[in-house]
Amino acid sequence: MGELVSIRRDDPLKFNPLEDVVMEDIPPSVWSGPHVAKRLAEAMRTLRLIPMRAVAGYGAPWPAYSYEFEDLIAQQEQGELEKTMRMQNRTRLLPSFADVTRMEAAICWPARYLIGQMHLLRAVNCVALARSLDRDAGWVAVKRGGYADTWRADHDKGCDIVADGLRAELVPVF
Repeated sequence: MGELVSIRRDDPLKFNPLEDVVMEDIPPSVWSGPHVAKRLAEAMRTLRLIPMRAVAGYGAPWPAYSYEFEDLIAQQEQGELEKTMRMQNRTRLLPSFADVTRMEAAICWPARYLIGQMHLLRAVNCVALARSLDRDAGWVAVKRGGYADTWRADHDKGCDIVADGLRAELVPVF
């Protein structure tokens, strides 16, 4: 009648969906080039998540589209109503205060530590942007020209220089 069912740890049904999540974001003890690259890509990703107004904080308070009843009936007949409802019901995730604070600190590193080395500054920014979009240096080479290996090497060299500058100024690792 009422059998007891035990759930083993290797069962596909789990009570806690986070129990197998590996925390990979453990900062190193000192700044390194790869960690700088990771933080710059994270800063670019955070920058993309910040909502931006078109003109200095002024925006329209009205929704993008206003639908009349006849419009909704026509959309339903054409099969577009579900698509419209999904777009209107979409939620945009905003970055946290800590994410924005880290982004503000990291976003200026290339300009600060790569003065006079424009090719390295461009490579660091372009590859960080590509990585924030889940792309690689090959994507940068297609967009900007040149070779992916050159973009990657310049990016790595620039991140190492930035890491050296952060270590010299005793900037805390995050």
